[in-house]
Amino acid sequence: MQDIAQNKPKYQGMMQATARIAIASFFIGKAAGLIIDPNGMGQMMAQGELPGYLVWPNIAFEFLAAFSIMIGLHTRLAAALLALYLFWSSFLFNYAPGNAEAINTFWRDLAMIGGLLLLFAHGRGAYAFDNVLARKEAEAKETKARELDAEKLEYAEYEPYPAQ
Repeated sequence: MQDIAQNKPKYQGMMQATARIAIASFFIGKAAGLIIDPNGMGQMMAQGELPGYLVWPNIAFEFLAAFSIMIGLHTRLAAALLALYLFWSSFLFNYAPGNAEAINTFWRDLAMIGGLLLLFAHGRGAYAFDNVLARKEAEAKETKARELDAEKLEYAEYEPYPAQ
């Protein structure tokens, strides 16, 4: 019986990369906007009774996680952490049943969480930086294995004491 995963369409890797870039660009744009005007997030955090000194770590986390997703470096970990972060921050700041704008933002964030969970479930795809690193690691292991095999052959050919 043939595995279904082996019959992936040729365009699937490109679509995964496109999805990663689209999702990550949302968070990178959001982080860039917060870098330009961090007071907006500081005011939101004050309303949610969170300390203002967390503004810059939040911006840094969003940017780094999004950049990691964009280039395909530790995609599953970054997607899971960003989904968890987005859920709690959206719940704390946007879940207000009486406020239509806040609820719309909350549902938008839930949709984005769905995309992040799909990235977590399906992984980085074919076009990712992790694949380059994995290829280099495999080549290094293969080179090391060939060197060890060559050393074994040298020792097998050399007998320090003649057999009697």
